[in-house]
Amino acid sequence: MTVNAVAPGFVDTDMTRELTDEHRQQIMRRSALRRLADVEDVANAVEFLLSDRAKNITGTVVTVDAGSTA
Repeated sequence: MTVNAVAPGFVDTDMTRELTDEHRQQIMRRSALRRLADVEDVANAVEFLLSDRAKNITGTVVTVDAGSTA
């Protein structure tokens, strides 16, 4: 059994779309990739960790934030 976590940062959702455009732009400028992650990015990380391709990965946190914490 493996134990991992996915830690999404700001994700392009209805909630973040309620932010002002200026605030969203500020968040995107802070990210290394200059964008917000989307829901599919987070789902892909979870899918990978649940797959056999990640069978030797345990005890880690996968951050999905377009490089905001990089």
